[in-house]
Amino acid sequence: MLAFKATDMPLLLRDEKEHELFAHLSDPDQNQEEYARLMQQESVELGASLGIDLPEGYELRMIEHRNEEKELEIFVLNHETKRVALFNRIEKTNYHLDGISDKPVKQAMIWRQNRKADSVATRDVVEAVFFRKLVHEYNIVVSDCEQTRNGKRMWERLLDIAIDTEGLMAAVGDAINGKVTRIHNEKELAAQEKWLWGQMDFHRERLAVIASV
Repeated sequence: MLAFKATDMPLLLRDEKEHELFAHLSDPDQNQEEYARLMQQESVELGASLGIDLPEGYELRMIEHRNEEKELEIFVLNHETKRVALFNRIEKTNYHLDGISDKPVKQAMIWRQNRKADSVATRDVVEAVFFRKLVHEYNIVVSDCEQTRNGKRMWERLLDIAIDTEGLMAAVGDAINGKVTRIHNEKELAAQEKWLWGQMDFHRERLAVIASV
């Protein structure tokens, strides 16, 4: 059974909150400052190890924090424009799924540049990192307490992939009673959509789960 923390479930953010959350990446000048910060940190190349072939001038890298809260920062850099094309922050949680994993993580922040060149270059990175790195290494990944509309669409896509992938489990969890309900097909996923995501406070008590089985 999963042990949930009630503040870590998907409340669907309104557009203005989404803009505020990603302002430092969406603004060109602030994005270049973030690029400089990431370039100064000790990081490791991740693309080759995951079999991700990016266009020339792009690089997929990872900073390993391994501290009490923040676990990883995974990002794609566009060295030509000196900007961040994709950013993904991974955090630890207190969740536990008996018999599957003792170190679940959550995608606390994920952002992808909408500019055409960057968008095309990073098109397949999110799913590759999620399944080849996060699920492979941590066995279970859960959604965050707040999500943008793009984040919701991303999780729907990831859950759909997990449903059709042998060795993976797609599920939803209820923080109030700790119950985990497995999703077996597209119809069940559609039925869970309104239960899982919304703009009411109780949606913080609900989360998406993908795990190795």
